[in-house]
Amino acid sequence: MTGTKKSSLAAVALAVAVAAALAVTACGQQRPAGPASASVTSAGNSAPATTGHEGRIAPVSVSFASPSDGWLLAVPPCARQAHPCRTLLLRRTTDGGRSWAPATPPPAPYAGLSAHPADAVGQILFTSRRDGWAYGPGLWRTVNGGASWRRVGFSGGQVLGVAAAGSRLLVLAGRCGSAGSAAGSATGSAAGSAACRFTVYSSPARPGAWHRVQVASGRYAGAAVLTASGGTGYVLATLRLGPPLLLAGPADGSARWRQAREPCGGSWSTAFAAAGRRLFLGCGSEPGAGTQSKTAYVSANGGLNWHRVANPPIGGYLGAASMTPGGLILLSGGRMDVYISRDFGRSWHTSPSLAAAASLAGAGFSLVASATGDATGYAFQESVYRHQFWLTSDGGRHWTAVTVR
Repeated sequence: MTGTKKSSLAAVALAVAVAAALAVTACGQQRPAGPASASVTSAGNSAPATTGHEGRIAPVSVSFASPSDGWLLAVPPCARQAHPCRTLLLRRTTDGGRSWAPATPPPAPYAGLSAHPADAVGQILFTSRRDGWAYGPGLWRTVNGGASWRRVGFSGGQVLGVAAAGSRLLVLAGRCGSAGSAAGSATGSAAGSAACRFTVYSSPARPGAWHRVQVASGRYAGAAVLTASGGTGYVLATLRLGPPLLLAGPADGSARWRQAREPCGGSWSTAFAAAGRRLFLGCGSEPGAGTQSKTAYVSANGGLNWHRVANPPIGGYLGAASMTPGGLILLSGGRMDVYISRDFGRSWHTSPSLAAAASLAGAGFSLVASATGDATGYAFQESVYRHQFWLTSDGGRHWTAVTVR
């Protein structure tokens, strides 16, 4: 596999955890992301009865280490009920998502609820067939493809994001308020007066000591997203007052991270992706009645210069982006279809084969999408127990539905 493909896959794997950008707010508050399911529970977790759903489960995070090898973190239906359980389930695919088999989940509670302990998780990232991470706000690691997990002690605050950057691993951690408590209420909004601080840490891919490479403080209104491409890391934070904060720098900390220029100005939400030196940034205005005005920009030189591309459709609320070196961009978010560009944002399209899923997205079941190659990708949907995972092999023109059990 070439270095370009490796960096692309690392960015893709992150983009899904970033689909968690739909799920992780700047101060560690977590909202459930999207779905994909399975039926047999892993060792150590006994799933409750799923009467009426035939053992189907709801995906919350997906990560592919290659176009064929992927993992899906999920919860059983009870996790969405008034008295939720906290069971986590894990599924693995070796055929690109066409079939899924049970794997052992981390022995941690689910973090997508309003109150959760410090070791809870809601997102996953796999950087190879063997090395994977479960995080948010806790941090767990596997070195055998999900057969077993151990908790990683981390003193930097709640873990908001994990990203592979060349031979390095980056972790975004944050604290809010004078006591370092989680900001905000169960609504997922940042506390109105809490000052939040986040730190980026770096370590070799097989972690040794964590090295602090970047610190920033501010009043964050929305998600802080960590992503990487090659040996460069990026953090995009939405501020309560003023334009988003975009930071970029070497993942090994060999030079100080710089504040990169961003073209959004003030934005209610953003979507960010990186592939090589090319960056994509989507900017969403304050939404209303299921719609949101959106603009989009692309940089070919790591954020030094930006040019505006076509506006994404007005429907829904911008949440996450995934981009490949060949120009495929997938946009997803709340109450919206997946918006697809195959020419670096010069035009946007939807797919009729996702119409049924998009109608559920309009009812509040978030539809999340990510690319695994210039023509391949997947989408998954929150809280839906059949046809909740889709695959494309033609750049998003057609999608095939899969029900994970």
